Amino acid sequence: MKSLKKLIAFAVSFALVFSAMAVGFAATTPFTDVKDDAPYASAVARLVALDITKGVGDGKFGVDQPVTRAQMVTFVNRMLGYEGLAEMAKAEKSVFKDVPQNHWAVGHINLAYQMGIAKGVGDGKFDPNGQLTYAQALAFVLRALGYHDLSWPYGVLAKAQDIGLTAGINLAYNQVMLRGDLALVLDRALNTPMVKYVDGKETQGDKLISKVANVTKYLVVATPDVDSNVAAGKVQVKGIKEVKDGVITFADATTINAGNIDFNKYLGKVVEVYTVKSTGEPVFVDVTATPEKSFTAKGFEVVNNVVYNDNKKVVEIPSPTDVTVIYNGGKTTLDQVLAKAKVEDGASVTILAPDNKTYNYMIVNDSFKYQNVRVTADVKAGDKFINANSSLRIAGDPVKTVIVKGSVDKVTDIKANDIIYYGTTVDGSKVTILVVRDKVEGKVTTVIDDGAKVVINDKTYTVKGYAENKTPAVGDEGVFVLDKDGNIVYAILKVSAAAENYAIALAAEAYGPLTGGKVELLTAEGKKILDAKFEVADVVAKTYAENKDLITYTVKDNKVDSVKKVEYNVPGASNVTYDPTNKVLGGSLYLSDSTLIFNLKDNSVVKVGDITVKSLNVVGAVEGDYNYLKVLVINSDITTKPESEVKSVVYGYVTDYVKYTVADNKTYYKITALANGGEVTYTSDKDVITATPEKGKVYVFKLDANGVIIKDLEPVNVKDSGKVSDYSNYGIKLENGAQYALDSNVTVVSRDGKLAGLGDIAKGTTTVELYVNSVGKVVIIKITN
Repeated sequence: MKSLKKLIAFAVSFALVFSAMAVGFAATTPFTDVKDDAPYASAVARLVALDITKGVGDGKFGVDQPVTRAQMVTFVNRMLGYEGLAEMAKAEKSVFKDVPQNHWAVGHINLAYQMGIAKGVGDGKFDPNGQLTYAQALAFVLRALGYHDLSWPYGVLAKAQDIGLTAGINLAYNQVMLRGDLALVLDRALNTPMVKYVDGKETQGDKLISKVANVTKYLVVATPDVDSNVAAGKVQVKGIKEVKDGVITFADATTINAGNIDFNKYLGKVVEVYTVKSTGEPVFVDVTATPEKSFTAKGFEVVNNVVYNDNKKVVEIPSPTDVTVIYNGGKTTLDQVLAKAKVEDGASVTILAPDNKTYNYMIVNDSFKYQNVRVTADVKAGDKFINANSSLRIAGDPVKTVIVKGSVDKVTDIKANDIIYYGTTVDGSKVTILVVRDKVEGKVTTVIDDGAKVVINDKTYTVKGYAENKTPAVGDEGVFVLDKDGNIVYAILKVSAAAENYAIALAAEAYGPLTGGKVELLTAEGKKILDAKFEVADVVAKTYAENKDLITYTVKDNKVDSVKKVEYNVPGASNVTYDPTNKVLGGSLYLSDSTLIFNLKDNSVVKVGDITVKSLNVVGAVEGDYNYLKVLVINSDITTKPESEVKSVVYGYVTDYVKYTVADNKTYYKITALANGGEVTYTSDKDVITATPEKGKVYVFKLDANGVIIKDLEPVNVKDSGKVSDYSNYGIKLENGAQYALDSNVTVVSRDGKLAGLGDIAKGTTTVELYVNSVGKVVIIKITN
């Protein structure tokens, strides 16, 4: 036994690894019971490559079998690189009386006991065939990592969770551990730094995998995917020649086996590559601290060897000829990118300094020269271009590779009305196409900022493009196609006979025979001002607009081409009875969801469901088949909703607002303010706010029970101002002698209009403006200096 103790009495030195990025190992294993898509497949594959597991025989790993105590100590010893020591320990007398000298794991059990990893179960026994619980298995692994004397069981569980061993495994601490789940834990443990304790303080050292793998540091230069000169299965790297004062000097480029690692992820980075000692195959990559600058391109340019983005300096670089660039998956140099291509807005850019000093390696992905391209016809096998007459080549010289990603992964899966983004390498040999097939179907209920944004299905969308010759309007219905950022890029609108034909003539202006005119129509989509021919605008102005007549109109060449007055076949009358439940007018005329209803009371288009009153002032109607009304024109209040009661009053400092209209042609506001000690957003009821609020001003908000603004905003003037001499949670004093009580919900606003606190006020230094409520307490403190 003494000889064994001498063999294992060694010192371990630790080196700190600054950052880590685990690599998923290839999932293929030699075991018939481990499918390639199993959650533990890549873990088992790496354990096999490192000779940590050999399975249970008969070509199986035994994923659903319980882990025995003998198996567990064997796994742990192999992860620590002690297979040779375990072999020697076979010659030692068995430590435990229930482990025969000829037991297959006697050497591993003896070694684990001497190493303090296994303590037995009492009464001189080890129970080699006993099934391990979840917590027991974790305890073995933690001891291998250097963690001892953890409380049982929750100290063990907590430490395992803290260092990332248990993610995705949901077992009770006393539940039996199966080999499939254990493979996940062991694989994660390999990527985990070991610890030791110096003067009672925990110090991290090398990763556990360093015990069973060789580690070499390299700069990853190129892969076969970005440089055809690199052979398949290889990766081009530069070794480390010297590290002095934190700056790395690299050796000449060479190639090494890539194994099953995707080195594309590590282009331009300095990495530590862990390889199997017996084969040299990589099984793990660790990224060391390589400085990098990452950003989304916006106005990217290089001036005097300085990279600028969004008009801001990013970093200094060597001459562009000395900067290696992986541009859309092809290796080149920055001078070539600047001369023959462009870093397009929206591209993903990472600039690296592999030697921790010089930024001379750049990766540019998704630099799409053509963006938001609408595909006009399905792509067929043999096609050389996207859209036959375009320059978006997908076959023929110089194209050698086409990568399709996004909604589809094959060129022939690209269909008409898809949105695509198209980019190439500098030499044009590799094409990347991002296909976007996102869309939203519904109706525009709100138009914001003159069509810059719309609301569809209660969600707000930015409009980058729209239906041909149209601008967004309330009531537009159809399919709205989105780009990769979720913006509307075109719309396929439904055509409604009512929407196209009927309108109320409101106003018109005729400029002259050569310049035409304008007409203002209340259409089915809402109020619109349209270009018109001169004679049409003249007729509307003189004949139809004054009486707000119902008309039909046609459009040609983007101008109103003709108008015609519609004669009502249902005459108007006051106080016509209406049944809102059954949607019956005058006892015999029926309204439906397709009835187009114009209300001249406020020049709006209303829905049948919005009418709740029991009588209407009817201007006239157009009757269709079966007593159903096609068009109804009224001049009437349509709801009996009583005015809401004010339930709360809030004093707020306005920081932002949005003004918008919806289908009822009413004006609403969404106002963001600093109030009640925080940032809040309130929505107004329709038409209650008569004057646009000013940012940086304080107002009184009168709210209903739902927090909706139901009264006009009341501006609040500064009560007092000056330098603060003293304050507490109850009051504030100014150097001019004035003192005021503080409201319990007092809000402090910083100099730049952001939320602040009382602690931001310096006594004797800070100047403020004070705003008080109706009882004289300070509700808003604005710091001015």
